[in-house]
Amino acid sequence: MAVRDIDKIAQRVSALRRDAAERDMRHQMVFDARAQKLNNIQSGSLPDAWPRQITSNVIDTSARQLAENLAPLPSINCSTGIMTSERSKKFVAKKTKIAHSYVADSKLRTQMPTGADWYLTYGALIFVVEPDFKAGKPRIRIENPMKSYIEYDLAGNVRSRSKVWRETGRQLAAKFPEHAAAILGRDQYGQTGSGDGELELVKFSDSYSDVLYMPERQNLVLLETPNLFGKVAAAVAEKPRWDDQQRGQFDDVIYPMLARNRVAMLALQATQQTVRAPLAIPTDVQRIPMGDDAVIRTNSPDKIRRVGQDIPQAAWQQESILDREVMRGTRTPAAATGDVDASIITGRGVDALNGGYDIQIATGQIMIGDALERAIELCFEMDEKFWPDTKKTVSGTVNGTPFEESYTPSKDIKGNYTVSVSYGFASGMNPNQALVFLLQLRGDQLVSRDFVRRQLPQELDVSAMEAEVDKEQVTDALKQGIFAMLSSAGIMAQQGMDPTAVLAQAASIIEMREKGVPMHEAVLKAFQPEPPPEAAAAPPGTPGAEEGGAGVPFGMNATTGAPGGIAPGQAQMGPGGKPDLMSMLAGLSSSGKPALSTSVKRSVPA
Repeated sequence: MAVRDIDKIAQRVSALRRDAAERDMRHQMVFDARAQKLNNIQSGSLPDAWPRQITSNVIDTSARQLAENLAPLPSINCSTGIMTSERSKKFVAKKTKIAHSYVADSKLRTQMPTGADWYLTYGALIFVVEPDFKAGKPRIRIENPMKSYIEYDLAGNVRSRSKVWRETGRQLAAKFPEHAAAILGRDQYGQTGSGDGELELVKFSDSYSDVLYMPERQNLVLLETPNLFGKVAAAVAEKPRWDDQQRGQFDDVIYPMLARNRVAMLALQATQQTVRAPLAIPTDVQRIPMGDDAVIRTNSPDKIRRVGQDIPQAAWQQESILDREVMRGTRTPAAATGDVDASIITGRGVDALNGGYDIQIATGQIMIGDALERAIELCFEMDEKFWPDTKKTVSGTVNGTPFEESYTPSKDIKGNYTVSVSYGFASGMNPNQALVFLLQLRGDQLVSRDFVRRQLPQELDVSAMEAEVDKEQVTDALKQGIFAMLSSAGIMAQQGMDPTAVLAQAASIIEMREKGVPMHEAVLKAFQPEPPPEAAAAPPGTPGAEEGGAGVPFGMNATTGAPGGIAPGQAQMGPGGKPDLMSMLAGLSSSGKPALSTSVKRSVPA
C-alpha cells in the first residue's frame, strides 16, 4: 500500500474513534476507579490527608474474583462426530495434539487471567493470531480491548482492527532509528527534542496490509507490511449487550462506590471530631491536669464529658444501602468471597446468590470458548498456508501425560480447520457439582464414557485416554486370571496333580515385574509353552515306521498318537473298537436281580 493512502486510513480510524467515544469514556472511568484515581472521576472527592479511598476497591476485588473463576482453559478436541475407523481416530488425535501445541506455545494459560479480567472490565476479549516466522508456528496473543476498534462485515467476520496507544518519543526513536529525527522533532530553539513526552501511535490492520503510523507527526508511517494471510487474524469475545454499545461488568458501579467511600470518610471525620472534642467540666473545677493517670477533683464527676456529636443512625443505614447496591452492581454475592453471616442468611438465599454467580461464569465461558475456537481455527489455516510442507515436531502435556508428535501441515491438516472447544457439559458449576452430575448421567446410561471425557474442562486427549483405560482393564483381567489359577493350586494337589509348574510361573512373573518388564510381556514369557523335543528319524524298514513315522514309538500312529490299526476316537475301546468292560457291566434292578445287557457303539471324533 502506498504512503499516499495513509490519509484515508487515518480518516477511517478517526471515524471509528468518534463512534466509540462514549465507550472509551466508560473504559477510562473504570480504569481510574480500579487504579484508585478517584479525583480523575470526581475532582475534590478526596481530601489532601487521604489521597486514596479508605474503603475496599469492590470493583477491583470483584473483577479479580470473577476472572480467576473464568480463567481456566477449556478442553480442546478436533473430533467432529463419532469415528468408526482407526485412521480417522489417529488423524483426529494428531490434530488435537497440534491444537494443544498452539495453546501451549502461546502461553495462553498464563495470559487467560488477564484476558478474563479485561473481558469483565471492558466487555471484550480479543485473540490475535500472529505468525512467528522464526519458530515457524502461529502464536495466539490476547490484546487489551481498551482503545481497540473492531470493524465487522455482514457475516460477523473481523474486517479491520485498529489499536491506539502511547509511548515516549525516546523509546520510539530507539525502535525506529531511521525515523528518529521526525519522531523527536525540534523545540522552539531548533534543537532535537528530548523525547520525554508521550506520543500517540495507531496500528491499523485489514486484509491488505498492516500499517503503524503516528497521527501527531503528520501521519508518519513507521512500518508497513502486506497481509499475506489475506484476512484479519483476530477473534473477539464480547459480553452480551442490549444496544450497540460495548459495556463492561462494572460501568454502573463507579458512582455507588464513590458514594460509599464518601460516607466512610464522613464517618471517619465525625469520629475524629468526637475524639478530639473539648472537655465539658463542672464549675467547681479550677485546674485541669493533663497526661496519664491525671486526677480531676470535682463534686460532680458525672458531668465531665467530651463535647461531641454522635453519628446519626441514618448514616449507618445509608452505608448498608450503598453496600448492597455495590454488590448488586458487581453481581458478586458475599458468599463468593466467604463473607457469609449464617445467622441472617439462609442456605436457600446463599444458593440463589451463588446460582446467579455461576450463570455469569457459564455465560462468559460460552463467549470466550467460541472466540478461542475461532482463534485455533485461524492457527490451523495460518500454519497450512505459511508452512505447508515443513515437517514440525510438537511436544507438550495432555492431562499430565507428555507427548511428542511430528506433523506436516499439508498432510495432517489438509484444509480441515474444525476444532471443538468446550468448558464441559456442566459449565458454570463448581467442579464437585459437575463431577456428580456427569456421574449420575453415566450411571443411568444416558451418556457414554466418551461423552463424559469430552465434557471435562481439563485438557484431555480422549483417544489416548481411551487406549490407556483399555490397557488397564486388560491388565486387570490378566491379573484376575492369574489369581484364579493360583487359587486352584490346592485343588490340583488334592486331585493328584503337580501345582509346582503354576507356582513357578507366578514366581517368574514377580521376578520380571521387579526388573521393570510390563505386565503383559511378563505373562507372555511366563506362560510361553516349551518347544517339543526333536526326536531322531527312524530308518526305513524299522518296525512301526509305517504306522508311526519318524520318531514315533512302534505301534503308534504318527498323526493321532493312538495305537496302530485303531480308528480315531477308539483308542480306549477293545480291539477293533469293541465295547469295553464298563459298557458290559450288569446293573441291579429294584429287586436286586442283575440286569445283564450289552451295547455296541462306535465313536468318531467330530
